[in-house]
Amino acid sequence: MKRTSRIGTLGLVACLMGIMGASRVAQQQICTEDSFKPNYIPHLTILMRWRELPVRVYFVRDEHYTPKRQQLALEGFQQWTQATDRKVQFVLVEQKEEAHILVRFDPTSKAGRTDCTFYPERRELVRAEMVIGVQDDSPVDIQNVAVHEFGHALGIVGHSDRSKDVMYARYTIGVPARISESDLNTIKTAYCELFEGGEVLVAMERTRGLPSSRDKPRKVQIVCDQPRATR
Repeated sequence: MKRTSRIGTLGLVACLMGIMGASRVAQQQICTEDSFKPNYIPHLTILMRWRELPVRVYFVRDEHYTPKRQQLALEGFQQWTQATDRKVQFVLVEQKEEAHILVRFDPTSKAGRTDCTFYPERRELVRAEMVIGVQDDSPVDIQNVAVHEFGHALGIVGHSDRSKDVMYARYTIGVPARISESDLNTIKTAYCELFEGGEVLVAMERTRGLPSSRDKPRKVQIVCDQPRATR
């Protein structure tokens, strides 16, 4: 199984985006990997989180964009909202500059890719750019890629080792992917303060503003495998 993660230091970082009035900024906590089991955290490169929720999503209106593709992608994203009982949410924005997550479509692929910019010391995401493969425009497959890539964009950097999980490196063509208990427990670990029962590993104070000078922004690219054909 191929799993690709590339991490490099960013030479230039855009100004931090302003916080919208509707955003929720709580004391941030990432739990220990034993807090919510089963999970696949030991197989990940790193587990991260957003400082504020809901995350703001923008679909790039280029030549590959269609309203239908956007709707199918949103149905994939919404699996995470539903699985977390609406604790981890997103909103659409109309301006690219307002977004945390940018989404594009790629008609030449049935897989996906997500680039995340983050502060490693705080395990805090500041930007994500997602590419969703839409080759053949299969509704099931677009949703499968979308739910998987949104998992990366929420902070799951790496892949599960179990094929039943949404965050396994490849999906099966034509077979709907559904968030598993392990998928849910992994995201619960990242957003610890939203769920009961976690033991805190990393906590960031509510009043803390900019990252420390030691915590330099980095970028990771997660490239996913092409899907498997149905047997």
